[in-house]
Amino acid sequence: MAKLTRHPLLWGETPLMPLPRLAKKLGVASVWMKRDDLTGIAFGGNKVRKLEYLLGHALQEDCDLIITGGSPGSNHCRLTVAVANHIGLDTWLCFSGNKLGEVQGNLFLDQLLGAKVFLTGCYGSEALLTVMEEKAEEARKLGRKPYVIPVGGSTNVGDYGYFHAWHEYIAQLDQLETVPNFDEIYVTVGTGGTMAGLLAGQASTPNSSRIVGVSVWQDQKQATQDILHLTNDLLREIDKPISVTIEDIHVFDQYIGQKYGVPSAEGNRAIRMLAELEGLFVDPIYTGKALAGMIDQLSQTNSAHKHVLFWHTGGTPALFTHVSSLLEKGER
Repeated sequence: MAKLTRHPLLWGETPLMPLPRLAKKLGVASVWMKRDDLTGIAFGGNKVRKLEYLLGHALQEDCDLIITGGSPGSNHCRLTVAVANHIGLDTWLCFSGNKLGEVQGNLFLDQLLGAKVFLTGCYGSEALLTVMEEKAEEARKLGRKPYVIPVGGSTNVGDYGYFHAWHEYIAQLDQLETVPNFDEIYVTVGTGGTMAGLLAGQASTPNSSRIVGVSVWQDQKQATQDILHLTNDLLREIDKPISVTIEDIHVFDQYIGQKYGVPSAEGNRAIRMLAELEGLFVDPIYTGKALAGMIDQLSQTNSAHKHVLFWHTGGTPALFTHVSSLLEKGER
């Protein structure tokens, strides 16, 4: 891991921002936000931190083509194409299912970015990875040198981006006198790599904050197992003689709603609350559901003295994909 090249795609660190009106509404001592929706390219998001190392590795391997995949509305795919364009690499996107659906949100941005798109007819991370590897073999026969990135970029190389992010955050705590040491840090959990990187960082630089994941995809048991595996794999890869246990991982799965990829009423209410109180946006598929989870969890305990951080992982373009859901009067 020490030999990996980081290709800088963030223009400086992302800010820690206080949300005093939301804190007052929730009845807590303070709420802050880590603004990883401001990672500097193509509407930003957490995947840029992973792609700094993944694309750095691709360049290190002299690759000329990036192959990755996800749903047609994938934030990871949108950002992969953007950062690949930025450093001069081509991208092939392998999408799940048989239909792209309406061209809007991230899918519209993928087309603006000029990505080559393939519909795979399959679903699930493992099935998509199989297709990506098949496409990589096709590319090699064409004389290309492909670099395959699994769904979400959740590999040791990618997750190291959030190990690095944790240390950026700790440095901010030391530098900014107005920032409290947070009791809880809430983060969205999809494939689990972001939370794994943060946990690995915390394990290497002890800090008393409780990192809480809000799953938007898998049930609590599977998400916890995935995060445990990813965290300890990363710690071994970077030669840290430490590990985390299942007791160190806190994930809630009751805020997924109907299913992954479909907005929830609670998430949509959280989106409007944040917009109306603080003028900030979260999305209906990931961060809106995570914010709803944080709001609900704080309401269930005596939280008047708590200092809480919400780690914003981006996803803003999905707001424009789900306009009809967000405008439903019945959710007001």
